[in-house]
Amino acid sequence: MAGFIFRLQGYLDIKEKIEEQKKLEYGKCLARLEEERQVKLKLIDEKNSNILSFKKSILGGVKPNELNNYNKYIDFVKKKIEKQNDVIKKAENEAESKRLELVEAMKNRKMLETLKEKDKEEYMKESLKKEQKVTDEIVSYQYSGKD
Repeated sequence: MAGFIFRLQGYLDIKEKIEEQKKLEYGKCLARLEEERQVKLKLIDEKNSNILSFKKSILGGVKPNELNNYNKYIDFVKKKIEKQNDVIKKAENEAESKRLELVEAMKNRKMLETLKEKDKEEYMKESLKKEQKVTDEIVSYQYSGKD
């Protein structure tokens, strides 16, 4: 007797490959998001370092020209942090989009796997029925042959 063959196995294989692709895409988005967050942290550290340096300069006596430069640079870094927040928000949105695509791909694959399991159970039931019928025929033949 031939083994079970799922009629939609090719389609299931494609769905599994799509799911793997979506996992990779989602992973890349998460990695990019983490990189962007690290960039923001570095900018914040840079800003804090400059503020600290600015405070030390004030205590040591500083020229107004240098104070102006510190203020401008700190404002520049603050604007970069704001822009980085926008970049992070976009990366978060993209990651969420990829996550939703992955969830959908997983649902599609799972649906086909469930169908495969049901088909396999049905195949097994039919196989058992056929085996039982053959056994019954053999027993019936043997019984009728003894007369």
